[in-house]
Amino acid sequence: MTCVKQVFLFERRPRSDVQERHRWAQRFYESGLTQREFATRHRIGLSTLGRWIKQSAAAGTAPAFAEIKLPEVSQRWAAELVHTDGRIVRLAHDVPPALLEQLLGPC
Repeated sequence: MTCVKQVFLFERRPRSDVQERHRWAQRFYESGLTQREFATRHRIGLSTLGRWIKQSAAAGTAPAFAEIKLPEVSQRWAAELVHTDGRIVRLAHDVPPALLEQLLGPC
């Protein structure tokens, strides 16, 4: 009779309950890391983390939207000139007149 022994390279984490899995999913969302980075950093299997995230989303505990703060932006260009040969000259709001003459001279 042959006896087979399982050998693990790392200590197995005890089974988690539903609330703990949701907390891990929430930590992932807040981390800003990729799933692979988060799983590696916290020694969680990548597929396990993915399953927890999917279950968390299905249960409605995943954030619907994440806030992104953007810098205040004005209009991108004051003007855009397209030449018949495809050249494009884009002008910012504060272009000095001398530079404008230089740019439009070859057109």
